[in-house]
Amino acid sequence: MPASSATASRRKRGNRKSVRDWTAVLPLLLGILITPLALRSASILALEGPKAFALLYPWVEVLRSRALHLPAELVGNASEWMMYLQFPLYGLVIMLTWRARRYLRAFIIGLVLHFSGLVAVVVLAWLGQ
Repeated sequence: MPASSATASRRKRGNRKSVRDWTAVLPLLLGILITPLALRSASILALEGPKAFALLYPWVEVLRSRALHLPAELVGNASEWMMYLQFPLYGLVIMLTWRARRYLRAFIIGLVLHFSGLVAVVVLAWLGQ
């Protein structure tokens, strides 16, 4: 009887681990799925001006900053790539924390990444004047 209960407990652990492994990829998948919606909303926010656009894509505005003195052709390509990669990169960083079963910490890290981009936009705008 003890052998069968040990086998049953191994199956339960195996099932929980497979569910946990699947949920660890969820933030990355959400980051990929959000990207087309964010691009669509960016086209609408661009009509409101650069400040509204920077709220959604702060890292694009960081790359476009005059304070960095980057060449124009590099800025154009890099900012376009950043528009497509910003949310999947957030998802990747959150996924790495999520795998450690630190769900609240993962959410906070995502927010810190985004708001540090906003702070960088403000600081670089101040330095570029």
